[in-house]
Amino acid sequence: MRGKTWELDENKAEQIRIYLLENGGKEQEVKSQYEVWRIRFSDSTFTYYTSGKLYSTPSNSRDPAVFNAWRYIDSLAEPKYILPTKDFLIGLDETGKGEVIGHTVLTGVIFPKEIFNVVDDKVGSADTKRSHSFQYWDEIFRELDSLRSFGLDFITEKIPPWDVDRYNLNKIMDVVYQRILSSFFRKVEIDRCRIVLDDYHVGDTLNRFLNFLEQQGAEVVVANNSEEFYLEARVASVISKRIREEVIKRINENPNFQIDGISVGSGNAGDPKTVEWLKRWHASGREWPWFVKRSFKTVRVIEGIATEPKKEIPPIKEELMSEEFMNEFNRGRLSITSLSLVCPHCGEILKGVTFAIIYSNSTIKCPQCNEFIRDAGVTLRYYCGYAIPDSSIIQRGLISKDLERSRVFEGFTIVLVPVVRKECDKTKRGKEEFDKLAHFGQIGRIRLESPGNVRDVPDGLSNTERDEIIVNSAIELNGILLTADKGMRAYAISRSVFTIFI
Repeated sequence: MRGKTWELDENKAEQIRIYLLENGGKEQEVKSQYEVWRIRFSDSTFTYYTSGKLYSTPSNSRDPAVFNAWRYIDSLAEPKYILPTKDFLIGLDETGKGEVIGHTVLTGVIFPKEIFNVVDDKVGSADTKRSHSFQYWDEIFRELDSLRSFGLDFITEKIPPWDVDRYNLNKIMDVVYQRILSSFFRKVEIDRCRIVLDDYHVGDTLNRFLNFLEQQGAEVVVANNSEEFYLEARVASVISKRIREEVIKRINENPNFQIDGISVGSGNAGDPKTVEWLKRWHASGREWPWFVKRSFKTVRVIEGIATEPKKEIPPIKEELMSEEFMNEFNRGRLSITSLSLVCPHCGEILKGVTFAIIYSNSTIKCPQCNEFIRDAGVTLRYYCGYAIPDSSIIQRGLISKDLERSRVFEGFTIVLVPVVRKECDKTKRGKEEFDKLAHFGQIGRIRLESPGNVRDVPDGLSNTERDEIIVNSAIELNGILLTADKGMRAYAISRSVFTIFI
């Protein structure tokens, strides 16, 4: 639980002071010239400042009297955030775009208007404009995560440093935010939603989609500093920061990324510790680790590079996606059963492609003409983003091999369904691959999910029953199926599930 802050004039502040005292509060001596009054109420201290701010410290005992006082103050104060105007509130925000270390994290959050005040209490006075430790953000995140059973949900996406170095980010962000929104619209009707997006110079593609949503009855807000006015945007910002800080924490804790006893610090170019780490690492002659954004001015100055980096348009090739998929996607419907690729060489519409590791490179090929489909991996990663491997993939260790080499599956959410975990936990190769995937998940290279319980998987499943469970999971999660089993490939394609055959 966190404290709360309000902006109040003197008359309303006096009403609150009287309320607190009449309900058992004890006036205390002020501690500075900036305090007007201070009242101890249950296990919270309410302090009114000359600036017009009233601050209440957290109630660790969660005394209902404190919550009642907060509600009373809410009724008198000007709302901190613009109140709900739709049944569901969707916020989109990102963090890490300007940091020299680590991923850029994009988050979409959705919650019903009925829990608006509860969400406000959980977020409290979180300061999203300052750098804080992982523990700070994690505490708030856990409070928010407890509201999942009340309808709060969120989706996160990481853009890796090498994509930041190479590409203009706006197109990537446009596609990812559209995918997040499409995922939410599987659960709620478009016309019942308010959508708030922090303006990062939204591109034409996403603008067209947002215009479409407005025509369907949604309220769309694209604004600078949206988290200052819209609670849903602030929640998205808080979750983004927690996800990013978890990766930074693990980098700081890894002795392989320390030099002369110094770790990377906050990852912000304005952090003296981060700059000192960059200088010492470069002086050591070692290659930059994966998490350093080499295109940033701070790094280029250290390297003695005077030229400005040239950013490319990201190779997210809309023309590789089938017309059916794009029509659905642009109407706010994300569906793995509509996903197909169009081979640019032979023109075939493909429900499945072939994946191969050749020397140190991973490639995706057309199974009809056997030609490489350039940029198919990054296109699928940003348009879809979820991958469900079956046991044949885990046993061969194919995802970790890719991540150690050319990184086609970098940034994907890899979902390990219970039946696959049950089968592979019994084998040495399966356990080794799970350990490697856990490592890549911990350092933020992939997002790893393990839904469900292995104990719920019946013993003695036939191959047909097992395949059906896995394919149903792919349909439910809108994930690409990864398999090295010909029978599984045929069954998945017969169910219209897009498949990468390895």
